[in-house]
Amino acid sequence: MPRIISFGEALIDAFAEPGIPLRDMPTLHTAPGGAPANVAVALARLGADVGFVGKVGDDEFGRMLIDLMDGEGIDVSHFTADPAAPTMMSVVATPTPTEQDFVIYSGAGARLSTDNLSHDYFAEADLFIYGSVTLAGDAGDTLRQVLQWIHNSAGQTIFDVNLRPALWPDMDQARQCIDTCIDAATILKVNEVELEFLTGQTDPDRGSRQLLERGVRLCCVSLGAEGAYFNTGHTSGRVPVFPVEIANTTGSGDAFVAGLAHQLSLRQVPIDDMDGAMMTEIVRFANACGALAATRVGAMSGLPSLDAVEKFLQMN
Repeated sequence: MPRIISFGEALIDAFAEPGIPLRDMPTLHTAPGGAPANVAVALARLGADVGFVGKVGDDEFGRMLIDLMDGEGIDVSHFTADPAAPTMMSVVATPTPTEQDFVIYSGAGARLSTDNLSHDYFAEADLFIYGSVTLAGDAGDTLRQVLQWIHNSAGQTIFDVNLRPALWPDMDQARQCIDTCIDAATILKVNEVELEFLTGQTDPDRGSRQLLERGVRLCCVSLGAEGAYFNTGHTSGRVPVFPVEIANTTGSGDAFVAGLAHQLSLRQVPIDDMDGAMMTEIVRFANACGALAATRVGAMSGLPSLDAVEKFLQMN
């Protein structure tokens, strides 16, 4: 059984050229994507024992995604193709290299159910990673059931909120659904917009303290050019960003989550026992993963290997 499981959407990203509105775009460039799938690939490249759980269409895109992830060394025993729905697609407009607008077309991922899943597969994992995109579709109940399995087995969880407003009929519903899954999270990763959406706070210290009061053990806030902030309730701090030439930031947050998961899993130290120096080192590694991912276009293509991250850190 894999030690880390990433759960959710694997899809096809269709990228527009930066600075051109979608209505004027003559060509879209496709690439494999989906935040949980990106996290799984990033973890595999870092050398982690990782499995991916999701569903795609039984079509060319879907079969390509399964083959790709299998080829990366990811356990795909719970990653299946469904002939009743197409593979999910996300059209990504890039007004600037650091901004993305998404148009998302749902698909087979919404048909993922516990009928296709093994309780033991999840119960034996050390770390389970999930996001909010699954909650917006029919597979939300499946995710909630899996989180209960994880909770009963005392496994740790990382919730990367990854809010996509276009998927929700209204933002009040989004907040309610996300709130229920925060309560199941050991570790929570949000960006500045998501922090304010969930807490009403723009200050990462005050906002993260609200989330820690709900049972979260570690809250990480990505701050763009300002780096990342962490708070465990025992120690907190900001870790600077690495200056790199940005090609596209799609996938950078997923690389950060993978770096965070890799380091937490590798160290096998309870979060409450981690001091500020250890947490800074962990988040610095995650920042390096995110920075390297931003240097290439395409969410998966830019995800770095462990050797690349270690060399980057030595040089910086």
